Amino acid sequence: MEDYPYRVRDPIHGFIVFSENEKRIIDSPAFQRLRNIKQLAMTYYVYPGAMHTRFEHSLGVMELVSRIFDKIYGKNVTQIENNFGQIGLTVEQSRQILRLAALLHDVGHLPFSHGGEVILPKGIEHENVSIAIINSLKNTYDGMYFGGITDIVAQILEGQVIPQLNFLKDILSGSIDADRMDYLLRDSLHCGVSYGSFDLNRLIDTLTVISDGTGGLSLAVDHGGIHGVEALILARYYMFTQVYMHRTRRIYDIYLKDFMESWKPDLNPLTNVLNYDDIDLVTMMKQICRRQDQNSSIYTAANKIYCRQHHSVIYESSEFADARMLRVSKEVFNHLSKNNSRYNFILDEKARGSIHKFFVPGEHDDGVELKVIHKHHKHTLITEESSILGKIPKLFHVIRIYVDEKDQDKLIQLQKEAKRIEEEVR
Repeated sequence: MEDYPYRVRDPIHGFIVFSENEKRIIDSPAFQRLRNIKQLAMTYYVYPGAMHTRFEHSLGVMELVSRIFDKIYGKNVTQIENNFGQIGLTVEQSRQILRLAALLHDVGHLPFSHGGEVILPKGIEHENVSIAIINSLKNTYDGMYFGGITDIVAQILEGQVIPQLNFLKDILSGSIDADRMDYLLRDSLHCGVSYGSFDLNRLIDTLTVISDGTGGLSLAVDHGGIHGVEALILARYYMFTQVYMHRTRRIYDIYLKDFMESWKPDLNPLTNVLNYDDIDLVTMMKQICRRQDQNSSIYTAANKIYCRQHHSVIYESSEFADARMLRVSKEVFNHLSKNNSRYNFILDEKARGSIHKFFVPGEHDDGVELKVIHKHHKHTLITEESSILGKIPKLFHVIRIYVDEKDQDKLIQLQKEAKRIEEEVR
């Protein structure tokens, strides 16, 4: 059993412990960089307390995967030992794999987290960057632990695992995983809202595993944990509506996208991401604003961000926009742009996110089958047991139109015009 002599105090989980090897990883430049990568990009322009970073989130996820693993192992000792024994891993090695994957899962995030991903090559996401960084340190990590651990961690982050490792992947990145458990609670705390709250301890207590029919194990929940799962999903929905897709937050995401696309750093190889963090970009924005090159596209984006001069919303769809709403919104945008050439309008049609991915009987899409375990070993789908999860839409999607105007009378006029156009084109 590995010793954990080090600990750090965390506002969400209390003390987080880590080993000598984990301390070496945490102290490395690649991981220390995460201190300067904000978890929620420029959300601090709306919620001033949202200054937390990927650094503490990564530590929190490592702590949570350990708690979940230990709780489930305590309930299913023989089953889990047999599962990992099939591929020559001990329980302790498997636990260490999971901790390492959790610690490093966000090491590849770009400046301002998801907001910076627009500059990645097509088809590449931050997970791919994390894997590239981890693979570049393969000799170091394999030397710290055991040969092959780096490859297994990369497989878990990639989501391509053999059945016996599916259990580990589910804990870190599944339908009710440690990643979202941590960020919902952490984001809620630092934003000063209660929307992301749920009963973490009760939910962990009710987690278990079930044979997945392929030789491996899948995450499941005892019947007493249904309300805990519901609370987690509702917390995610509320955080989308109030924080992640907040109208002002979204417009700064758009400015950031414009800035990043004009910047275009060299990301070949992908590990070059390690050369940049939020501080580099904010410094760059400040320098660009001081030069006042107003004919430059990057100046426009930098000035909007650095001087907090943002557009105003004049049109907004419902929270679950469909294809028809998108068509109507685009027509409203086109009419407004054509009839009001002195204004700059922005259509934001990408404020969307997955609330859950559970399989719902009667729907045609493929979903995750989270099983509920009853007494006498009977099991059913979570969406069969929960009327909430069976009915809540899976996708949050809101469409907005912004305009570069602050005068309230003019904004009211434009809002009325947008409403009139909407009624005409429906």
